[in-house]
Amino acid sequence: MFEPQIEHLRADFRCVAIDFRGQGNSPRALGGYDMDTLTVDVAELLRHLQIPVVNFVGLSMGGFVGIRLAARYPESVHTLTLMDTAATAEEPANRTKYKTLAKVYRLTGVRPLRTRVAPIMLAPENVDAPWVEEWISRLDRNDRAGMIKAIESVADRDPCEDEAVRIIAPTLIMVGAEDAATPPAKSRRLGELIATTRFHEIPGAGHSATLERPDEVNAILSAFLSEYTM
Repeated sequence: MFEPQIEHLRADFRCVAIDFRGQGNSPRALGGYDMDTLTVDVAELLRHLQIPVVNFVGLSMGGFVGIRLAARYPESVHTLTLMDTAATAEEPANRTKYKTLAKVYRLTGVRPLRTRVAPIMLAPENVDAPWVEEWISRLDRNDRAGMIKAIESVADRDPCEDEAVRIIAPTLIMVGAEDAATPPAKSRRLGELIATTRFHEIPGAGHSATLERPDEVNAILSAFLSEYTM
């Protein structure tokens, strides 16, 4: 999800991309897919890599973790970037839809669900972009059981608005203007909760702004990090 940003930033920053439990190259776990455990996972990974302070960037699920990380480990988060995410619990209608899709995915994989998943993850103009096929192929290689647990944990996540108000790190909030999964209003609400924020709405992007509009995201992220990096 962050390959364009890593390529853009790697000359000036050490970039660490995390595959959460059961996703990407991380193996399936028996449990611990809830946002609280994933937050501990990130804190332990930073400790293992001897990274005492981080500029944390999280999109969607990564943002759910980032809010908790910045609130619970304020000494470790220098800046926080939250993309297409929220501090609220999932909407009941979405919770039911995501769990239903997860059950179908268990049987069929992601390809038969492409026409259902793409509008959730992408702006309408991007559903047939050339890079989408590679994105689907990567999703298709994920361990299904792990992905299902991750989807269910996102659907069942607890709200964390009470933690968001405790964040002291300078925070950049970005959201795709056409994000159907986490509409811009939720990002604006997040901006109201956190003391020091910058807000940017990305035209032509849905729930995957890093891939849909990488140049715009890179420019905004670079400007923000430059302001807070000596």
